Amino acid sequence: LLTAISVERCVGALWPFWCRCHRPRLLSPMVCSLLWALACVLAGLVYFVCDLGHSEHCRVVLGTLCFLNFCLFTPFMVVSNVIVFIKLRQSSWQQHPVRLYAVIFLTVFFFLLFGIPLSIEIFLNFFAYINFVFEICLSLASANSSINPVIYVLVGIYGKPRLRSSIKVALQRVFEDR
Repeated sequence: LLTAISVERCVGALWPFWCRCHRPRLLSPMVCSLLWALACVLAGLVYFVCDLGHSEHCRVVLGTLCFLNFCLFTPFMVVSNVIVFIKLRQSSWQQHPVRLYAVIFLTVFFFLLFGIPLSIEIFLNFFAYINFVFEICLSLASANSSINPVIYVLVGIYGKPRLRSSIKVALQRVFEDR
């Protein structure tokens, strides 16, 4: 989903008029549904193949997941965000939703910091399994999953009086499109 959001923001920054006028309305829900379906299929595959005793194919499934993560999703996410930030720096005449870009940047940053080590560890498990390192990487991945709501709230209340802002108002400020 982070990759899809990053690519969509990149397309919106590069071709804003096309996105407003010609982009299909159901594109985002369809892409998100397909990504959730892919995640469910892959998680089910890992459960069926690796956890239910079909270990001879487990290495293939985990290798495929590592390949998708490293060679497809992460590079698209990083390149898309770099393009968006370069485009934003070059076009100072437009008004940009700073909070939304801050959320995207922080989410991607913490994904790279906390989420990628688990994929690296799964890949390295093909060569040597180190239980302690795996547990640390799993904890970092859990922290990555938990940090997104905190990012949304903190960016939403940044620069506003903290006592008067509710979480609902903070989330509305983050996701409002001007």
